Amino acid sequence: MKYSVLIPTLNEENYIGILLQALVNQEFKDFEVVVVDAVSEDKTKQVVETFKDKIDIRFVESPKRGVSFQRNYAAKLAKAENLIFFDADVSPEPDFISKIDDYLEKNPSDILSSWNVPISDKFVDEFLYWVFNRFYLEPLKDKFPAAVGTFIYVKKSSFNAVGGFQEQVRLAEDFDLVRRMFKEGYKFALLKEPKIKFSVRRLEKEGRVQFVWKNIRAAFDYHLKGIGALQNYKHEFGKFGSRKEENPQKLKKIKEMLMKDVMELIKKSGQTHG
Repeated sequence: MKYSVLIPTLNEENYIGILLQALVNQEFKDFEVVVVDAVSEDKTKQVVETFKDKIDIRFVESPKRGVSFQRNYAAKLAKAENLIFFDADVSPEPDFISKIDDYLEKNPSDILSSWNVPISDKFVDEFLYWVFNRFYLEPLKDKFPAAVGTFIYVKKSSFNAVGGFQEQVRLAEDFDLVRRMFKEGYKFALLKEPKIKFSVRRLEKEGRVQFVWKNIRAAFDYHLKGIGALQNYKHEFGKFGSRKEENPQKLKKIKEMLMKDVMELIKKSGQTHG
């Protein structure tokens, strides 16, 4: 199958290159990349343009700022029937799209996502998301499924049929999309593998205790009162790109961790085929 990889950006010069390099390294090659940018004030565009000779990529300026609007706009531009939405701060391992494609060939689905793994050397981060995956996403997947916008696959025709992301929804627009599609009878799948790796920058900026408490309250409000109850929660988009806010050593560590993953995969491949 062919895929369109869709990425909304706003001031992502420090992270978008990591994601795009991860896409260059993918074993599966039959995909295009569409970056829809909300007129970034940093060098996001320049970073994206350095990849034009490495992958099939388009950089498009969005006529409106907003993660849901930008995702919907990207979907309209997508050439493929199979859409993959990534946040700009994720890093899929080299076999990520290949594994998704293998699963979909055997188990056709309208929408799917996977477990989340933080790019962090802190045990607390790994533990928090293990709990989130194991005791929230997994138990509810058959009755009240949800997905995190770090990674969502969706069939374009099904996505269009429900109107895509609701652009007025500012928090949990990803949960809302899954809920509406599931309610309409579309098939959802949650995979434990391949896991999607993502930056913990939001946890670090908001504070882990505050972040966890906000999300616990939001989860209760979401299930008890509906998506409308979440719209007073503060959830900024594109507030992580300033060089003044980024720690160069942390970015270097992220890149080193990702390169280690690539080398380990190459080594395993050699052991299998050598």
